[in-house]
Amino acid sequence: MKMRWVLLPMAALTVAAVLYGGYTRTTLTDYTSGENWKDNFTIASLHEGKGVERCQIMREYLPLAPNILRVEVLGDLEVLPGEAQQKVKVKQVYAGEDLQVGQEFYLYERGWSISFVEPYSIERGFVNVMDVGREYLVFVSKEIDTLDSSLPVYQSCSGVESSTGEWVRFSLSPVFCYDHIDNAVAIPSGIGGTALPYAQVKDNEFFGTTPEVVEAWEQLKAEMLQKYPR
Repeated sequence: MKMRWVLLPMAALTVAAVLYGGYTRTTLTDYTSGENWKDNFTIASLHEGKGVERCQIMREYLPLAPNILRVEVLGDLEVLPGEAQQKVKVKQVYAGEDLQVGQEFYLYERGWSISFVEPYSIERGFVNVMDVGREYLVFVSKEIDTLDSSLPVYQSCSGVESSTGEWVRFSLSPVFCYDHIDNAVAIPSGIGGTALPYAQVKDNEFFGTTPEVVEAWEQLKAEMLQKYPR
């Protein structure tokens, strides 16, 4: 009898987990299907004060990333519950020994996700989704454990340890397209914080609220691409 009462709550939890998983997958499918699904979401833009400072910090510390690579993007954004990733292929290795030329993997970042809390938003670290077929300079930290991926999953570098042992956080996604992409100033629309409709700036590579922060990021990109040319 005692065993029955123990098993009943466990069975209820199992059923709830299955139902929640089905609901989550249905929600993802409902909102992320179709060619232009991102146009129904918002995106956050980076304000000037924090942005210019972050770009200066990244200029100094990005070369300390464990792996620095040129990759070709093989697949569009894959949205998973609470996270997102993109499939890429290594074209050149500038630093690190974890990945080799020709190897395919998923590039992932904990902060990359889709929020279904209104207003629905795309979280990308102020940098746009990578375009399929284009090449990008990416800074990668480490492989992460995963049970259901057909390819290795590596985390985008969100920060590094300084010579003094202090953790230096980047805040911006360290991903730079080798092609030139114009960046319109992403002026917040008043729907919350620095957010604005993604459709208004979907052709951008970077999202910044002022010309000054856009210029700071573009200078950072130019310096990184010069340091790690293709």
